[in-house]
Amino acid sequence: MRPFYRFVHKGLILFFCVALMAPISAGAGEYIEVSKDFTLFTSKNMQGYLKPLFTSVEESFNSNFFTTANYKEEWSIALDISVNGMFIPSSNRTYDAEMPDLYGQTDIVDVAQLRDGSTNRNNVPGMIKQPTIYGGMSYPVFSAPQNHLDPDSLYKSVAFVEGNDISFMSGIPAFQLMMGFPTRTQLRIRSWGVPNVQDETLFYFAFNINQQIDHFFDMFGEDKSLALALNFGYHMMNRGKGLSMNSLSFGAHFSKTWESGIFAYAAAQYENVGGEFKAIRTNFNPDDVANSPYKEIRDGDPLEFDIEGLNSYRILGGLGYRYGILELHLDAGWAEQPIVSTGITFWIASWGGKKKEKEHIEQFEEIERIERVKKEEKRETK
Repeated sequence: MRPFYRFVHKGLILFFCVALMAPISAGAGEYIEVSKDFTLFTSKNMQGYLKPLFTSVEESFNSNFFTTANYKEEWSIALDISVNGMFIPSSNRTYDAEMPDLYGQTDIVDVAQLRDGSTNRNNVPGMIKQPTIYGGMSYPVFSAPQNHLDPDSLYKSVAFVEGNDISFMSGIPAFQLMMGFPTRTQLRIRSWGVPNVQDETLFYFAFNINQQIDHFFDMFGEDKSLALALNFGYHMMNRGKGLSMNSLSFGAHFSKTWESGIFAYAAAQYENVGGEFKAIRTNFNPDDVANSPYKEIRDGDPLEFDIEGLNSYRILGGLGYRYGILELHLDAGWAEQPIVSTGITFWIASWGGKKKEKEHIEQFEEIERIERVKKEEKRETK
């Protein structure tokens, strides 16, 4: 059976990534369905097992929403394509799994666990460390009944799902529309939808607003290469029944620009994630779970939990270079899962800028000055 479970365990990461990218319902308007391969999970343990994955999704969502803080006083439109990835720390590789209720009562059940070469007997706490989806090997807890007054299912050993031994996780690529406004404001929008054969659709929408503020307070004087801006972002992903997820971020970013087209930026922001997940257990016989020590599993209750993440802030620094209509950018951020991001921006058009109007006026004034000088020279020669 172990090769089979290894196959299932390795497939879990793909399943949940697909669950976030496309719906897996059994029919329109129905909840997500999971098969008997998920009978090792209780709702609480599934929440802990997946929390680092939802953290990765949250960090991925809130990446590549700004670069330079210097937004021009003009209308503009651009497209940006970016990718990112997270380094998974050791703290994200384990979670506290809940044990069956009666495992703490030694007069009913005798339990033992073999971990790292040592055996713990009747010293197994109510919560025990097990691998998350990014972790490694799981550790079963073995049990033996001490009386026969209760159903045998309360005495059975319990196994936990293994992790996938992942140290680096690729994020969700982002394709976004960027629009600039003469108020030195930039709006970024992301949106997509994925339908399935049962007519259920996973819909994703996000926006971010960047507003330059240093000029309101004349913070940098005549130095126009320095800029400071605030940013606010919101994400929503919904699949009707079964999956609802949202994320919020806000912070500030600072940048320095050079005439060569190179710029550097730094930022600090708060970010979070929340939502709900619910899946119905289907396509398995009650006999498959009759020996489970968890009442929730024996009763076939839904897998239902609140979506939570482990991250709440990010500090990042980055570099970029703009040449003509192309802009390249790369940054690295310190968060619960350290993250790197890179992308390319295609500046499609810009118009109505005060800077261009000013340049036109200055050019016209220069022409007038030259004409005056010529007239004066002619007058003197006469």
